[in-house]
Amino acid sequence: MSRFSTFAILSLAAGLLAASPASAADPVRIGIAAPFSGSAATYGQDTKQGAELAADEINAKGGILGGRKIELVFEDDKGSPQGGVAAVQKLMSVERVNAITGGTNSSVVLAESSVTRNKVLHVNAAAQADAITDQGSPWLFQVNNTVSGNSSAFNDYIVTTMKPKSVAYMGENTEFNKTVLELLKEKLKGAGIELVNVSTYDAETNDFTSIITKIKSLNPDMLYVADAYPARAAQLWKQVRQLGGFSKEVMSPGVIVPGMLKPAEGAMDGVITGEIFMVPAPSPEAKAFIEAFNKKWNGNPGKGHLVIYEAVHLIAAAMDKAGTEKDYAKISQTIRDNAWPSPRGELKFDAKGRARAPYFFIQQVKGGVLTQLEVAKVN
Repeated sequence: MSRFSTFAILSLAAGLLAASPASAADPVRIGIAAPFSGSAATYGQDTKQGAELAADEINAKGGILGGRKIELVFEDDKGSPQGGVAAVQKLMSVERVNAITGGTNSSVVLAESSVTRNKVLHVNAAAQADAITDQGSPWLFQVNNTVSGNSSAFNDYIVTTMKPKSVAYMGENTEFNKTVLELLKEKLKGAGIELVNVSTYDAETNDFTSIITKIKSLNPDMLYVADAYPARAAQLWKQVRQLGGFSKEVMSPGVIVPGMLKPAEGAMDGVITGEIFMVPAPSPEAKAFIEAFNKKWNGNPGKGHLVIYEAVHLIAAAMDKAGTEKDYAKISQTIRDNAWPSPRGELKFDAKGRARAPYFFIQQVKGGVLTQLEVAKVN
């Protein structure tokens, strides 16, 4: 072998060795698809704030996998299934992320999951539809409660505490709302409470006066609204007030956020709902999260901030424990085999990849903010 060839081989080997530490130091990229435009954009802002707090905490402690930092890559899902598919496709094929999270609206996450299935770790942070994890995708997890989990606790409160004589329902025709309605019907029937009306509308609806007028003519004791898009829901409740309102008013659990209450301009006062998280919170872990959020963002967090914060921490901790950011089967099994600390306490995931909150808060809007009525255990 010539001296030139020997030199070339040694140089190549030295170059490869020199490249190894740089490769090991590459960040672990987490893609976040969320609505940063459209009628659900306030959810996107919550998602960004919660995710950045989690990444800051992880990186301040040295990162994962021997010192690799977490890098967040955000993509706008536009609050639509088509936008969600485009967002995750870009995150996977162009941005080459190591995991996907985010997700606020169920129809959007359902569409996204058809793209991510068996291709990348996917942790749905906020969308609630049971259908998302009913698919049995081995690399798909859900941090927020499902619709059935939230509805069980909330519907119990309706029939045992509020005890309406009759109920009228209105909501958008989505996968999320279909399950809300099915569970409500079942609970009301079992309690002998009449469901006098069901009115659904499409995503483009912004004038609800004809629906509300029809419901008013039936004189129900309670109005139940199911709508997970903050800007549209705020408009809906303004129109309810303009037409006189109802003696008892409730809204599907898990959807009311400050970005809905502010544009409602007081129109939601008196509305009762439910949620898995509330400020003030019952545990030291939750208090620490609230304090950290206040320090970074100068305000109190909501459920939207919490679940994405938990999702980013879960992805990072599971990858670190599994010793890999690419072996999704190993990471997923690690998630299922362990309990994960969070501001709500330990999160454990069932065979379908679902976590469940230990507490459920019954809330009422008063003076434009959510106030606590009682705490219920989730069945």
